Amino acid sequence: MLAGQLSISRRPEAAARAPSRRGTRRPILALKPLSADGNAFSGAFSGHLDPAFDRVAFEWDGLGRRAYDAVVFHWPTEFFRPTRRKETLAFLARMALDRLRGTRFVWVAHNLAPHDGGSRASATTRDLFLRQLDGVIYLSQQSRREAERLYPVLAGKPSLVTVHGRYDDTAVPASPHRAGTGRLLTFGLIRAYKNAAGLVRAAHGVRTAPFALTVAGTPFEDGLVDEIVAAARGDPRVTLDIRDALMPADELERLIDAHDAVVMPYTQILNSGVALHALARNRPILAPRLGSLPEVAEAVGPDFVHLYDGPIRAEVIDTFLAAIAGRDLGTADLSAFGWDRVGGDVSAFIAGLLELPASELSGHPA
Repeated sequence: MLAGQLSISRRPEAAARAPSRRGTRRPILALKPLSADGNAFSGAFSGHLDPAFDRVAFEWDGLGRRAYDAVVFHWPTEFFRPTRRKETLAFLARMALDRLRGTRFVWVAHNLAPHDGGSRASATTRDLFLRQLDGVIYLSQQSRREAERLYPVLAGKPSLVTVHGRYDDTAVPASPHRAGTGRLLTFGLIRAYKNAAGLVRAAHGVRTAPFALTVAGTPFEDGLVDEIVAAARGDPRVTLDIRDALMPADELERLIDAHDAVVMPYTQILNSGVALHALARNRPILAPRLGSLPEVAEAVGPDFVHLYDGPIRAEVIDTFLAAIAGRDLGTADLSAFGWDRVGGDVSAFIAGLLELPASELSGHPA
């Protein structure tokens, strides 16, 4: 199946559903979240859905009252790592009631499980949530393969494989890539799997000159900053820009533009907004051959997406620097990651779940 195609599997439970009672009103599509500070994805996602849907912010109080025709969860931490298990079980019971009345529930599988947040992992609430789903939206083919391997129940669910949309809305216009002087950047939320300390340790062995590395981000887990600071000690080529608050969008864009390339030293990854963000600024990336990144490399090309195997190492960085040295790469081709395409894919998928005639979709984002 090619990215962007719909994959509809049989749903034995569909016959038990109550018929829609929408009448002539637009179906109410609740999104969690509709938009979010510091994360451009959710706002772009909802903003490019077809105007046939009445898009609203999801509220937990709406569950059990048939307040919504469809619900889209982006990061359902409450079900994977419930803070209050009894409350989560009550949410699941109300979801089941709404499903009997015709509400459809969809998960956008950004990750196979939350990186953090919530409390202790609960296989019980997670599995109950997955069984309640009417559809799953994947942002890459590899996402679907990994999710269905880890959670076999998903293989029987209707699914869509689309892409992670590019970052179109910018405060500072992106400029074409020009040959630089070995200035590398890693940025984003600082989490253990993003391995910033490992990158800094690898940087000590880089032989290329000139070379400089900036680590910019906001810590999301205790202890990581101390590890990064300790790793950076004694190497004047490493600059740390670690903040308690998220960097403003315009400042982050200027920071990316001030560097020649972006490094993603991650130890695990499924989909990456950082990769699309860097590419949208026309900065080549160095990233592990994991998750969806080989698909990104195939779509964008080897000049802008450089993949490595195994852990991040000094020789990997040296090879990358040699590959981009003295080269004006120009503009990354992100045509495959347009939001109009994503919005069209998702709108058609949800309309199919709701048995909404294709003629009711305008084909244009809201």
